[in-house]
Amino acid sequence: MLFILLSCGIQFKQASLYDGREVSPPPAKPAKIALAVEPVIFDDDGTNFWVADDPACTTGNVTSEVAYSGSSALKINWNRNPSVCEWAGFGIGWDDYAGKDLTEVYDFTAIEMYVRSQQGKMFGLPIVLTLEDYSGKMAWSYTSSKYFERYFIDEQWQKVSVPLNTFDLSEDGLDISNIKQLLFELQQTGGIYVDAIRLVFYEPEPATPWIQETPREDPLAFPIQLFGDIFINDNGWGIHSDHCQSIEFTTTTASEGALSIHAMWDMRKKDCYVVALGVSWNRWYPVNLSKVAATIAIEFDMKVASTPAMPLVLVGFEDYERNASLALLTAAFITGSSPRGQWQRVRIPILELQGSANLADIKQLVIRMEQSGEIYLDNIRLVDYM
Repeated sequence: MLFILLSCGIQFKQASLYDGREVSPPPAKPAKIALAVEPVIFDDDGTNFWVADDPACTTGNVTSEVAYSGSSALKINWNRNPSVCEWAGFGIGWDDYAGKDLTEVYDFTAIEMYVRSQQGKMFGLPIVLTLEDYSGKMAWSYTSSKYFERYFIDEQWQKVSVPLNTFDLSEDGLDISNIKQLLFELQQTGGIYVDAIRLVFYEPEPATPWIQETPREDPLAFPIQLFGDIFINDNGWGIHSDHCQSIEFTTTTASEGALSIHAMWDMRKKDCYVVALGVSWNRWYPVNLSKVAATIAIEFDMKVASTPAMPLVLVGFEDYERNASLALLTAAFITGSSPRGQWQRVRIPILELQGSANLADIKQLVIRMEQSGEIYLDNIRLVDYM
């Protein structure tokens, strides 16, 4: 019988009766972080600190101007202009770039740092924290407002704590046992100080009862109020002041309600690149405007200082590939006959926009300001004007 089986090409192989693998228990919490890994990422010593190569995108240095602790902090300025900057940010290869094994502390620690603005307020901190291993693979965590002590960043130091286990190890295959450095990828534009960056023990706040997310409104149910006294769903950005601009809410004047947006800017100053504000009206989900573009317009109220020329203001949309379609604000878009220096109604049909934004994948409305000027904006909305 064995001869017959072999002659038919059938062979026997040894096989174990059980192929299961024993699962290793998760690492226990170490008594001290320093027993597992060097906890100090930055504290006065900038030896292993670096910034992106292009100074038009990012500048940074160790400064003694201010400090949360010790004698110095990191001073960072950036302008993440997608048409100019491939990447904006900085990195720290702490512990002299030794390979760092974060396995034991992954579930028990957070990256803690103290931040403040250089001038004025910033609503949000557009930083993506990135861990990179020695094979070049990465894992990311976004510094959302839930990690702040306060909702906004101002000229007072505040703590930001980003749990280490919010970095997704599976997305790019990061080797958490062989970490090279911590990167800070910067978005939009801003100027901050950062200090006392370290790993600390962390326990999440007690969970609150789960509440179902408020249903999203129909993003095509026009008219849609994008800004009255507040941005719709609090999903606006750009309220920020620095040496290039001052964009703030004001009660000095309003076309409706109590508040308007007051914008002053001067792009002729050194290191000034982009002045803009924007708002999503669909909670940052994409909106398909392609089927309604022929009948929809952007409307808002504007008051311009009595200057000889209209300030250079571009209004339109940006899609999720960062492509924009904009229209230059001219007198042709102003309705009625209100004189300069008083509130005027502006209407810009979507079909008047120029650019490459995909109207089926719109992210937000954007308003960009160039050269120099001063305006008030209020009552920003999308309307069906046919």
